[in-house]
Amino acid sequence: MADDLPKKSEVGRPRSGTTLRPDLSPADQILDAAARLFVQRGYTATSTRAIADEVGIRQASLYYHFPSKERLLDVLLLRTVEPSMTMAATLAELDAPASVRLFALISYDVGQLVRAPHNVGTLYLLPEVRAGGFERFQDERMSLQNVYASLIAQVLAADGPGAPSAPRAHEGKYLTEVVFALVESVIAIRADHPDDEPAVLVEVVASSCLHVLGFDAGAVAAITSAGHALLDDVA
Repeated sequence: MADDLPKKSEVGRPRSGTTLRPDLSPADQILDAAARLFVQRGYTATSTRAIADEVGIRQASLYYHFPSKERLLDVLLLRTVEPSMTMAATLAELDAPASVRLFALISYDVGQLVRAPHNVGTLYLLPEVRAGGFERFQDERMSLQNVYASLIAQVLAADGPGAPSAPRAHEGKYLTEVVFALVESVIAIRADHPDDEPAVLVEVVASSCLHVLGFDAGAVAAITSAGHALLDDVA
């Protein structure tokens, strides 16, 4: 897990300044500063010394918690997907229609991305990440996409009142990728509209995914209501 950080003393080494986030543990202060600087300045342009200065510690103290800048980015990336994988496992154990579990997962996943500190989802676009590095994150993200694929297959196989209209063969092939892209579109939307209300964006994206899958307005309203109730139960 991303939070399996080295079991170091929380005291660490003496600080050289004043941290911006005294409410966080030393490791989380470093991660918060790294996220802010990676997003604002870029990954390549941000040094570990700059991160240490942002926290108010010596560079050696940063290495006490994280051995490299790459490890910092790795943890930040993993923290964007691992909570959603945990939620997916929880939802899989519940006796609810696939459409309701899918809506709940989308809502949770979008919420994680839109509320993550400093919009760390933008780090997905880094050349270092897109080039295929950070394999653990890539594997986790692919596992999450596979969960979406499984739920969408169950949704499309459903029959009876409220079932979505069946997609044409060439449409069904791409539906998982379209839905997954809609979920991650919140990263760019948030970057363009940083002051917008997160809950509204979550609702718009989640309901849009249902429409993409062929549900009509009445079915979307019913699934939305049941999905929110499901999330309330597992919160």
